[in-house]
Amino acid sequence: MCTVMNLSTTDKQSYSCTPREAVIAAYAQSRNDWNTWDYDKRYSELVEEGQHTFLCGDFSVFKDGRDF
Repeated sequence: MCTVMNLSTTDKQSYSCTPREAVIAAYAQSRNDWNTWDYDKRYSELVEEGQHTFLCGDFSVFKDGRDF
């Protein structure tokens, strides 16, 4: 489990996948895209990787999955 935070609203969502997959899912679902099998193909280029986090749009997640 990992927690993704929307940095513009501070809302949090939990996902049971890798942190990178979770931040992509949160971003895609915020755009009403529920086609999960295409997420990596559609959104992987939008993911930015920091030292401790992944970021996609307004969504961020710790790489180790810890909660905010």
